[in-house]
Amino acid sequence: MKKILFTAVLACLAAACIAPLPQVPKLNLSLPVAATEETSWNSADYKGKPILIAFMGSWCPWCKRSLPALDAASAAFAGKAEVVGAFADSDKEAVLAVIKQHNMQTKALYNARQAGTEMGVQGFPHIMLFDKKHRLVRAWNGYSPDLEAQFKEELTKLTK
Repeated sequence: MKKILFTAVLACLAAACIAPLPQVPKLNLSLPVAATEETSWNSADYKGKPILIAFMGSWCPWCKRSLPALDAASAAFAGKAEVVGAFADSDKEAVLAVIKQHNMQTKALYNARQAGTEMGVQGFPHIMLFDKKHRLVRAWNGYSPDLEAQFKEELTKLTK
């Protein structure tokens, strides 16, 4: 009996040490697109498709290093998943400058600071992956040189 109780206590302690995904509601965003024409991006327009959204800032060097991984995911999963960069900047011109300087091909949104705060973003880049029902399934904090491979692996699972 003591062994069973001890095992149960250890299991509970181990479970308490595992960091769960942040409690983020289903994705429900509407943000302006950084483009010459005023348009808006709405997550509801992508029902049935996974969404990979990277929260970043135009001033953030690690965010800029993440752009090739976003572009690769956007190209590889075009039509199967939506990949966007959501910049905290309220200045569209600052975002357009990053797009031009880095030849960013991924759709860029701006004025995303409040949305990021509401979703628990505390630093940049902060990348979140949502499944086809727009529930959070994975999050990345910061830059990693293997982001492209990780995005590909995770998006492949969700687009089968």
